[in-house]
Amino acid sequence: MVLNLGGFKFTWKQVGGISLETEFGISSQDRIQNHPVLFAANLGNQTISIEGQTLPYNGDKQTALKRLYELARGRQSYALTNGNGKYFGRFAVIKISEKQAVFTPNGAFFTQSFSLELKRDYDG
Repeated sequence: MVLNLGGFKFTWKQVGGISLETEFGISSQDRIQNHPVLFAANLGNQTISIEGQTLPYNGDKQTALKRLYELARGRQSYALTNGNGKYFGRFAVIKISEKQAVFTPNGAFFTQSFSLELKRDYDG
């Protein structure tokens, strides 16, 4: 297991890449005949993007992302940990994108890729 989000486990076979974006809440204010001033407007935020694929005919079945959609429909944040037990905080599912390709005559797909955007919930 690479990551666990609220009980949904991302395996090493599924995860193609993880990117972490951290903003530190620094804003600027333009000043007349002077350089802009920088100041801390807020405490910042974190966003995690996960790129991956499922393996429909190698154990993931056609419904591998079903639990992930259920978590997203819950519209709340969930604990995010990695395989070593490191706790990253609570994250909410902001967006899921998926692409299915190479179909059988009955409509089943052989390949499925997905991307997921998570946003940190500091109050959760």
